[in-house]
Amino acid sequence: MRRTCSALVEEKPTLFMGVPTMLKMIAESAAFAEADLSSMYYLIVGGEPMPIPLIETWHEKGVYVRQGFGMTEVGPNLTSLHQSDAIRKKGSIGRPNYYVQIRIADPEGREVPRGEAGELLLKGPMVTPGYWRNPEATAQSIRDGWFYSGDMLLMDEEGYLYVVDRIKNMFISGGENVYPAEIERVLASHPQIDAAAVIGVPDDKWGEAGKAFVVSSPDAHLTPEDLRAFCLERMAKYKVPKYFVLVSALPISPTGKINRQELKRL
Repeated sequence: MRRTCSALVEEKPTLFMGVPTMLKMIAESAAFAEADLSSMYYLIVGGEPMPIPLIETWHEKGVYVRQGFGMTEVGPNLTSLHQSDAIRKKGSIGRPNYYVQIRIADPEGREVPRGEAGELLLKGPMVTPGYWRNPEATAQSIRDGWFYSGDMLLMDEEGYLYVVDRIKNMFISGGENVYPAEIERVLASHPQIDAAAVIGVPDDKWGEAGKAFVVSSPDAHLTPEDLRAFCLERMAKYKVPKYFVLVSALPISPTGKINRQELKRL
């Protein structure tokens, strides 16, 4: 990523777009600390939520992070966080674009109160008419004109949206819903952790339990016990993974996202 960082300095773009994995690699390159990025108004980020520590790293360089949200089935751009709110609402994907109708709903499709997590439902001219030659998938995803996204979000009192996690990533441990993204955000806040991913695995006692795959900094000497203690201080005990595995890297898909299916195979 040194060449990419150098190109940002030499070409002086006003905007740059990338997924969090790419932006993390740029920020970790040797050239980043001295790079003059004053030409850039902001970054446009998509693909998956950007960790708060990484947002702060770019903000310290004077480059605001403008997060958004999109889906293939419902058009590429559904929400946007204006750069003027990048600090005040960091971690948010912003508010819906003007042509997008949304509802944050419970499993029965009823709207949930502000501040509570629910599934994101979408309506508008950008919604697909259906999946190609797959009426079953179409009927499951589009009901009463609303597209059921499969994403858990919450909306704050000002109408700003925050991604909780994909519903399919959730696992149930001892009857409690656990969202891996919440655990991953906690682990990402550790100064000696470069990346983390959590999945649910079968457990004889709890039904499912969390398993965390963690990439530590090169000079770190973390143990599973260290990671468990760190999590216990910051979240409810039932959310803390039962297993911690230190790995050299996480499997990444061609789009730069963590490949959770590969983690399950591991």
